[in-house]
Amino acid sequence: MKVKELKISPVQESSSFSKIYAHFILFTPFIPIIVLGIICHYNKEVIKTLYQAFLEQKVFLIIFVILWLWGMINMSREVLNYLLTEEVCYIENKVFYYQKFRRIFGTRKIMKKLEISLSEILEVKEVKKPSILYYFLNPIGHRNSVEIETRDGKKYKIMNSVSFENKKSQNPTSEITDERARKIYNEVKNMISK
Repeated sequence: MKVKELKISPVQESSSFSKIYAHFILFTPFIPIIVLGIICHYNKEVIKTLYQAFLEQKVFLIIFVILWLWGMINMSREVLNYLLTEEVCYIENKVFYYQKFRRIFGTRKIMKKLEISLSEILEVKEVKKPSILYYFLNPIGHRNSVEIETRDGKKYKIMNSVSFENKKSQNPTSEITDERARKIYNEVKNMISK
């Protein structure tokens, strides 16, 4: 028999704007390449000017391109792994099930799956709040609400408590996220302790 299922997602299912905006963020790093391609297509002088600037400022431009590529890859990874996701947990036949899905362009693909016997769960803890510096270094930040420790010493951090409703709820250190993290933690703990 399946006990209450808990399903959470940073992007609310009912908000079309949030879903479109989250997908837009995924492609934001590629916008400069697209704009540059369009400009170069219509104005061939831009290519010559950029080539000349590259020859004059090689080191600066190489460092800039490397940093931009690193930022682009990191932001896309964060959006795919923590923003465009859905997490589900439930208990069935004295086993705790957890699944994390990637939801992108209307598809749903499983990313992570856990099956832990309730007798193997040693402790359920609330994950500590990250530092404010974390949010500034990582604009698509995430914050797991629950840490499950098993008898064999393995720890699993699950259930992203950051929500994509408004600017304050996106901050992993805000009061809104704290409240959501506590609520998710309490629901998971009650589910496991029953």
